[in-house]
Amino acid sequence: MIAVAVGDGEVEAVCSRLRALGVHGIEVVAPGGGRRVVLGVPGEGRGPAEVAASLRAEGLMAVTRPDGGAQLEAWLRDTRPVVFGERLSVCMAWCEHDRAGLPGLVELGPGGFGNGRHPTTRQMIELLVERVSGGERVLDIGCGSGILALCALKLGAASVKALDINVEAVAATRRNAELNAMSGRLHASLGPLDDIDTTFDIVVANIARAGIVEVAEQVVARVARGGWLAVGGLSPSQGEQVAGFLRPLTEVERRHSDEWATLVLARR
Repeated sequence: MIAVAVGDGEVEAVCSRLRALGVHGIEVVAPGGGRRVVLGVPGEGRGPAEVAASLRAEGLMAVTRPDGGAQLEAWLRDTRPVVFGERLSVCMAWCEHDRAGLPGLVELGPGGFGNGRHPTTRQMIELLVERVSGGERVLDIGCGSGILALCALKLGAASVKALDINVEAVAATRRNAELNAMSGRLHASLGPLDDIDTTFDIVVANIARAGIVEVAEQVVARVARGGWLAVGGLSPSQGEQVAGFLRPLTEVERRHSDEWATLVLARR
């Protein structure tokens, strides 16, 4: 089976396109918030993955979806919106769950790492929820799907510069910015950090120990006076070493979740 996330006004056209591709058993789910999810079963001769890829090439948010049983139960569980307190929530665009009452919803389309469920991503988002007060300039290093950048903007940040070394991640971040009507405040591009000659109120880097150590000097230089840096993807045992590489920034907070840790450092 395939699932295609569309807006209210796109349902008829997408259903027609699916029928033209031989998709049958079409059903439309209305989870709310102006979102519709069109479900269907590809005809014989074309598998779900092939049809979904073809639709994505046309610019649609299409993915494969289990037909039923334990796999569907896991799918529905894993696509449930992730809520971060009273200010923010994140879900995939094809999420079929009711969205009524979700605070500060950020939607994600296909591509890029980060959907809010991995412990490292959760820790970084929780920090943003607690610390973003509004109007900040943010740098997101290793943006993946753009989830941290989008969350910062949804929480009130003024603008975000997002970097990644992966072309597909940059493309995914741009698509997700458009999906959330944030393209005007989010600029995503390939690195390097050396091309950036300004400082930021907030810098986030969920790129693991090796990546952080490699660019530590450049990262520190991008934190404005009074600003802060959050680094994630660490093991708890790596905290002291990584904090040392990030001097003269001062560690002000450290979080642990199972085998993962996130550090917050500030420029006084």
